Amino acid sequence: MNHESNNRRDICLKAKSSLLKAREEGAIKDSTFVNASLWLEPSFAGVEIDNVLVGDFILQLADEKRWDELNDCFFQMNSFGTAGVRGKLAIGTAHFNKIILGLGVEAHARYILEAYEKNGFKLGREKAVILAYDSRRGSYDTETKGPGFLVKEAAAIYAAHEINVYLFDNVAPTPELSFSIAELEGIKPYAGGVFTASHNPASDNGFKPYDYHGGQIAHTGVQNIADGITDYGQVLKINYEDGIRKGLIQIVGPEIDEEYIEKENQTAVWTDGRGHFRADKVDGSLRVVFSSLNGTAQRLVPRVLMRRGFNVRDNLFLVEKQCVPDGKFPTCPRPNPEEKEALNEAISLANKEKADILIATDPDSDRIGIGIRLADTERNLYEDDEAVKNGYYLLNGNQQLVLLIEYILNQLKERDGRLPENSVVSKTLVSTDLAKAVADAYGVLTIEPQVGFKYIGKKLDLYARFAFNAAQEKEKDKYAGRQYQSLTRRQRTEVLQKYGLCFLVGGEESYGSLVGDYVKDKDAVTTAAMFVEMAGFYRLQGKTLTQRLEEIFNFYGYYREESVSLKFEGASGNDIIRAIMADFRVMPLQEIAGKKTIAAIDYKNDGAAARRAAIDPQGNVLFDDSEPADIRNFTGYAEVKGIQIPMFWHGDYRVTGEKAKLPEADVLMYVLEDGSKIIVRPSGTEPKIKFYVMARGSQQKGRSTPDDRRSADAFFMKAKKELIDKANRIATAISA
Repeated sequence: MNHESNNRRDICLKAKSSLLKAREEGAIKDSTFVNASLWLEPSFAGVEIDNVLVGDFILQLADEKRWDELNDCFFQMNSFGTAGVRGKLAIGTAHFNKIILGLGVEAHARYILEAYEKNGFKLGREKAVILAYDSRRGSYDTETKGPGFLVKEAAAIYAAHEINVYLFDNVAPTPELSFSIAELEGIKPYAGGVFTASHNPASDNGFKPYDYHGGQIAHTGVQNIADGITDYGQVLKINYEDGIRKGLIQIVGPEIDEEYIEKENQTAVWTDGRGHFRADKVDGSLRVVFSSLNGTAQRLVPRVLMRRGFNVRDNLFLVEKQCVPDGKFPTCPRPNPEEKEALNEAISLANKEKADILIATDPDSDRIGIGIRLADTERNLYEDDEAVKNGYYLLNGNQQLVLLIEYILNQLKERDGRLPENSVVSKTLVSTDLAKAVADAYGVLTIEPQVGFKYIGKKLDLYARFAFNAAQEKEKDKYAGRQYQSLTRRQRTEVLQKYGLCFLVGGEESYGSLVGDYVKDKDAVTTAAMFVEMAGFYRLQGKTLTQRLEEIFNFYGYYREESVSLKFEGASGNDIIRAIMADFRVMPLQEIAGKKTIAAIDYKNDGAAARRAAIDPQGNVLFDDSEPADIRNFTGYAEVKGIQIPMFWHGDYRVTGEKAKLPEADVLMYVLEDGSKIIVRPSGTEPKIKFYVMARGSQQKGRSTPDDRRSADAFFMKAKKELIDKANRIATAISA
């Protein structure tokens, strides 16, 4: 044993010496040296990942002078970003692996223990965590059809801290995990976690930690704890099988499915006393194709539609080979519903079955793709549209959100005679302004959080706690001794509109939406059911969803938005992304595609004492992030030259107080003279720089004319090209 330890120590010393020399010669980054040296410490170096010891791996790269590869593996420490931590399954601090997972889960476990001591009893929760997972390698075991090695590793870490672990019996959607934390009547876990890399390719995996309210953790507490762990020996764990035998790890699932389906059904608009779609409102002959892209949604989507009375046997067509969990994603290497290629199988089946609508969810079921069969009368209109593929119009995320918001606001008002008072919808800063235009027309408040649904999830918890506490205080006979999760959707609406803000629907451009507050994250399962209801509703009126979208454009004006992602991988790619952001900060856009900038907003602080601000082309401050002075009339928007611009505080300030302030983020927004926008940000989950081109046509009602659309489309294409050219010039200069 001593000989083996001495040999291991010699290997690490040799590797450190090589790293030091490489850094002095400029072959590797300073950060690479620091991170790789840390993992040459005994507790890290002796960890085996994919049958290779970490220390041996680093030494091999150093001996063979594979410096670029070493940089790519160690140039940064992978940390919690927009939606958890994720990356390529490989050795290295920049990737995702047993060590990165262990550090994150250990930090989450310590956070749970600390937070539970403060408020666990008050919240009526167990010192427990519930874990879900998708079909990826490490998440799912194809032989046992249960949790994979990464999930078991995490469960063993929580259990070592005497945190009870509830573990799903099979793959389960992210929205069901969110639901299971805050809404269950039986078990009451304090927190949760999902093992997924969402829509990333098969090479990746990741972990998303959740808080007591059922949303992703929106603060930096867990990351701060993880940053303080400098010895892998500090990561506690027990044997997984021992955890099962001791009852610390328990398998759950079917009972949660039933509760989710029962409550989810209450988000429908037009259902009868049995909870089924009303025959006088929704065309029951609608034909639907569904694919889960080899992920998790097949667990729930058919059953949710059956619960709503949809004829699943005759009118729901499954893409069979994509409705089984398979982390290799054999028929869709990039299981991302944003990408047309991922929908090839669904489109093929839809054409075969003459389906009215096709639905595809990403592996963890928080994102959704929607395809609409074009009527014969529509085909000429979309003849050259890139969104059309083999007779189906593929809605982008912004169009999905607008259709959902308009349908829900319009039909709730039709059903109940009015909308709930103090209603609110949400969209992220990078999502379409058409969503706000629709909400404004109905007198509904819009909030615009930073990118990341965790911010919306946290707001839903704040709205519920604020309102329900007030209800319990002022209506003791009615609400004393009750829990918010015991309330039906209509009962919640009554409380929320009376004592706070009533969230109806929200979403983001990246193909994710949420209806109601049973879930605190993107929910593709409920969204799928809502689109079936919506498509059936308009079909009964002789319309397709694309025809309804055209009616919305004609009424509110034409909008066209798209995010342009440029991928720059590894250490050198990270340098390019940083350089692009720096260039846009040093030289803010004054004009793009012939349209002048009227406001530039940086959501990142320039220094500890600095205030974030919106500035005009002359450098004058239009507004900063000072706290609002007028609570009663504050909307969250400032008007500049007739254009409403989102401020640094949301319009829900009167309810959420200081929590209404937008957190700092590496985001730049440019507002143009006609209200169009350009937004620049690095992706929080992938090695990409993202440009959001948000073109706006005429805002006069009935002015969505062909000429108006052509003008907006021309600006869109020109702006897109200018941004890509600028980014590529910077990339070329950095790489030279």
